[in-house]
Amino acid sequence: METTYASRPANPFVEPWKPSPRTTLITAVVIALIVVISTASFVVQRIWFTPESVVNGYYAALSDRDAQKALTYGASDGTVDGNLLTSDKYVPPTKLTIDKIDDGKDGRTAKVSFVIGDNKVGGEVGLHRKDKLTWGLFRGWELTGDRPTIEISTSAPVAIQVNGHAVNAEDGQSRLEVFPGRYEVGLVDNPLVESDPITVDAAFGDSTADLVPRIKAEARTTVDAQLKTYLKGCLVAATKPQSNCPFSINVDVTRPAWRIDKYPTIELRLADDGAVVAETTSEGEATLTGLGYGGYPVNEPTSFSVSGPVTVEQGAIKFQPEP
Repeated sequence: METTYASRPANPFVEPWKPSPRTTLITAVVIALIVVISTASFVVQRIWFTPESVVNGYYAALSDRDAQKALTYGASDGTVDGNLLTSDKYVPPTKLTIDKIDDGKDGRTAKVSFVIGDNKVGGEVGLHRKDKLTWGLFRGWELTGDRPTIEISTSAPVAIQVNGHAVNAEDGQSRLEVFPGRYEVGLVDNPLVESDPITVDAAFGDSTADLVPRIKAEARTTVDAQLKTYLKGCLVAATKPQSNCPFSINVDVTRPAWRIDKYPTIELRLADDGAVVAETTSEGEATLTGLGYGGYPVNEPTSFSVSGPVTVEQGAIKFQPEP
């Protein structure tokens, strides 16, 4: 006997898909991860990749005297002599205050103020978005515009130093790009020339330092002593022909002898090309004695002057007379 079963009537509507518990769990985990990552990215972007964080980081690097780290925040391309910041003469900015950040067409502008030593200054710092993403996720900010500069000039082309380190200069002029802070500008130490150092607080834009070099008093004393030694040697040398002395025998004299009655007064001058020269400001006087024609005594006075370059050789001053 054949048994028959009644067929289930067809549902005229499509039944919705019902995920399994495992699928539901995986979906929930994925959604939660997306929410967490998005929230974390938003928080990181808002805390560590803001204009304020860049400005704070830049001035913190200066406080640490770390030039290379400060360069990573932007503020113009190029390099800087890190020795200028590590010098004990450098005074970094302190007490930074970000007063306001304004939106602009090409970025943002931070109005800041800080203290250099006991001098409070204020100005603006430009920022714009970086071209490259950090870690492939975050678009940070960087400083724009040039760093402050110090325009250094001298009345003669002499070697210049900033914070105790020599800087390149041409014809007594130098334009040095620096980080904000206090610097000491002066001349590289040498036995001949000196200048009062100038303190410059570089903050925004250009600052100037006009050095006025002068001859050291010790150099004048040294050259005066060398001059007298040279002239004393001429008391004998000038009795012979072709001497390198400012006075010489121009008459027929036997048993000639020289006597210096008055030493010349000389002045050291810094020339336009940076050379130091000695020039006579008051002539000296010398007298030639001996026997002339027929045995008559000779007593002939003469005036003379001395000049010549003054140089430094192996750290010592050397006067080279040119009568």
